[in-house]
Amino acid sequence: MTEKREPPDPPDGPGGAAVLSRMTDPVVALDGELRVTFCNDAAEEVLASADADLPGTAVGELLPEAIAAAFRDECERAMETQSPSTFGIDYPPSDGRFEGRLYPSRTGLSVFFRDVSPRVRERSRLETRERALQRTYEIVGDVDRPFDRQVTELLSVVSDALGTEYGVLSRIDADADTYVFEALSGPTDCDFEAGDAVSLGATNCERVVRSGEPLVVDDIETDAPDLADRTGNAEWGIACYLGVPVSVEGSSYGTFCFYDTEPRTESFSEWDVTLVELLGNWVSAELESERTNARLESFAGMLAHELRNPLQIAHLYRQQAATGDEAAAEELAAALDRMAELIDVILVTAGGTDSVIEWEEVALADAASEAWKEARDDESGLVLETEQVVEADPMHLRYVLENLFSNAVVHAGPDVTVRVGDLPTGFYIADDGHGIEAAERSQVFEPGYTTDGGGIGLGLTYVDQLADTYDWDCTVTESHDGGARFEFTGTEPNAAD
Repeated sequence: MTEKREPPDPPDGPGGAAVLSRMTDPVVALDGELRVTFCNDAAEEVLASADADLPGTAVGELLPEAIAAAFRDECERAMETQSPSTFGIDYPPSDGRFEGRLYPSRTGLSVFFRDVSPRVRERSRLETRERALQRTYEIVGDVDRPFDRQVTELLSVVSDALGTEYGVLSRIDADADTYVFEALSGPTDCDFEAGDAVSLGATNCERVVRSGEPLVVDDIETDAPDLADRTGNAEWGIACYLGVPVSVEGSSYGTFCFYDTEPRTESFSEWDVTLVELLGNWVSAELESERTNARLESFAGMLAHELRNPLQIAHLYRQQAATGDEAAAEELAAALDRMAELIDVILVTAGGTDSVIEWEEVALADAASEAWKEARDDESGLVLETEQVVEADPMHLRYVLENLFSNAVVHAGPDVTVRVGDLPTGFYIADDGHGIEAAERSQVFEPGYTTDGGGIGLGLTYVDQLADTYDWDCTVTESHDGGARFEFTGTEPNAAD
């Protein structure tokens, strides 16, 4: 059996000291009274912050009071047993964690140790990431947790993982140049709360929204001086930033971002950026799902509303048709056909731009004349100033026109005049009624909006959503006669290809 050999006492003489001095790990020799008799260069560098001349200094004087007694006890135990032992201490003066081994001899101790701080920090980082991923999984997997609560909790979890004070889901209104704090995680004395709005130009998020790409800045003052003068950075004290774009149905929604008032001592890692990107994508998907669910609820109400009248007609004529009444049978067949058409139209609208549409070139004037018959008993009041051909399913175009014509008759009265005319890339429908107040024009397409006490506010929503299905732009303004004017652009043949 080979005898286990322990490190010898530090050799006397300049040669032995030179060997130990060249070692990259710190080495300290202590005498029987635990006073320093030798330090190599690496040990001197670690202990340089100690306010003492190292040779002859008691080991307890080199260490913070909180750890000196425990380390001295460990040394004395090794001396008594004459057995090597290991130790680990945190050394605040160098902000490090050291682990080593004590080798006792007849006259003292040899202390060999090394800085394991990078390993400890990496282990701590991995544990932090593991906890963050576990919490993230719990949050996004809880389908019963409201979306706004999920987002707020995710912002807090990711902020902790990144080491930033603030996390925000923003909603951007680029037309109004506005940044809205949709959800926020930050200190309790934060100047902002969910729902607050600021100028988009004051934020770093503007660059994310404009570029559609992540923005990662460890030190804004140094790494992105062109952003340093923005209000969010100069006045709010934002010093570092990590943000990714959030989109809904292909359109920019806002940002999922994190920032702090101190520059980063360590750069945002690839893991940090990937985590934020993945959760930004999750937020985008959830927002799309919420919008889809709202649309489906709207479609359900729309379908019930649109089907009510033909169902009543079918019920009225059903028994008469069963007795052989041909007129009743025709009315019943027409009602059933209308229900089938309505169901088809609404299903196409529900499918959005992915719907399969039977495209045809339809004369706008012919479609308008046919639709007008559903709104009025006679042809008076309709003025056709168009020779345009629109590419669409004839049934879909007719129902858009029917809704607008019926809306004009209901709100402007039976004597209303409606004009259908051309635009450079589309067409318009305008009436000479009372019009729509400018402040209300942005609301008229919203589900439930109505000024008709007997309506349910879905007619214009239906028009707008069917226009979206065709990738048409639909806007409302004032007509030449002071009434309402609905403009559709992007409708020329092949515009959708």
